[in-house]
Amino acid sequence: MTPRERLREHGWLVVRGAVDPDRVAELARALDAVIPEASYPAWGERVVEVAGVSRASPVLAAHARDATLGALAGAALGASRVQLLQDTVLVKPAAHPGAVAWHQDRSYLTYLDPPAVVTVRLALTPCTLASGCLRVLDGSHRWEHVGENLALRRGSVEDELLAVPEALRAGAAGTEVALELEPGDVSLHHCLTFHGSRPNTSARPRKTLVLRLFDGACRLVPDRLPSPEAVAHFPTDAHGHLDAAAFPVLWSAGAG
Repeated sequence: MTPRERLREHGWLVVRGAVDPDRVAELARALDAVIPEASYPAWGERVVEVAGVSRASPVLAAHARDATLGALAGAALGASRVQLLQDTVLVKPAAHPGAVAWHQDRSYLTYLDPPAVVTVRLALTPCTLASGCLRVLDGSHRWEHVGENLALRRGSVEDELLAVPEALRAGAAGTEVALELEPGDVSLHHCLTFHGSRPNTSARPRKTLVLRLFDGACRLVPDRLPSPEAVAHFPTDAHGHLDAAAFPVLWSAGAG
C-alpha cells in the first residue's frame, strides 16, 4: 500500500527507521541543549511544547527542512509541492500527568483550504503505551471537520470528540490505535484525523519533534483568522498561496 493509499484509507501511517540512529542522537542532543531536562518541572502539569524550536538550533533547523520528510508528506498528500507551516517539539517528562484530549488539527488550521495538511512526528525516545504515545481513531479523517474554528483563538487543545455525531462515535468503537514508535520512527497523520494521548507513566521522558507540512496548493482564507493583525503573519503570493519565503518549500515534484 502506497503512502497515499494508506493516508486515504486510515488517515495515518508509520515509517519505521525513517531517520538513522546517529542523526536521532544528534537531534536529541540539540534538543536537550535548547530545552534541558532540568527545566521540565517549570512546566508543571502541562506537556512541554515549544513552537518554532528550530530557530534556536541549526541542527533542529535542518530537520525542520528535511526534504526526505517533505517527500513523504508529498507522497501521502498527492501534492506536487510541500511547505513547512510550523515546527514544534513535544515532551512528556517522566511520570508526568500531561495528556492531550481527542481533537482534529483542522480546528486550529481552518485558515488553509483545502484541508491538505499533515503532521509528521519523529520519535527521539521510545513512544510507548507507558510513555503516553500518540493514539488515533482509525479512519476518522472521513468524518470531515466536526469542530469549531479555533485558529489562533485557543492556547490549549480542546476535547472535540463530543462534537462528533452520536452515530459516528458509535461506529468508532474499536478503532483506536496506539502508535508506538522507536527512536527514528516517524508517524504521519492527516489534519482531519482524531488523535490524542495519555499521561507518561514511564520513568523516562517522551521526546518528539513535530513538523506540520501542507500541500503548496492550499490557499489562505483570511476571514477565518481572528484579526487583520493575524492575517499579517501569513503573507501570500498573488494567487493566495502562502509565500515560500515565510513558509519554506521542503520538497517539490521533479526537484533535483
